[in-house]
Amino acid sequence: MSITPEEIDVLAAEAKLKITREEMPEIIEYMNRFIAELERMNELELDLKNVSLLYDFKEYQSCPMRDDDIEDFAHRDDLLRDAPLSDGNYFRTARILEK
Repeated sequence: MSITPEEIDVLAAEAKLKITREEMPEIIEYMNRFIAELERMNELELDLKNVSLLYDFKEYQSCPMRDDDIEDFAHRDDLLRDAPLSDGNYFRTARILEK
């Protein structure tokens, strides 16, 4: 199985990535190697029914809880003052999402 540039375009659109035509051959080669490895693993047909777990999940079924106490952060003003951009009580960041 070989991946096509059209399939890469669909994947890139879903992941909101911009891929140039110059990057396409390298990405296709990487994806084809990855798919080949997955196909090779599928050929192994390992029977793992009698293999023991690395650790016992039952040990982690309960989780100790603690109270959620809301408290002011003592150094908030220092952090805002040292921030590259701030707006009142908030950090300003560059827009990273497109509409």
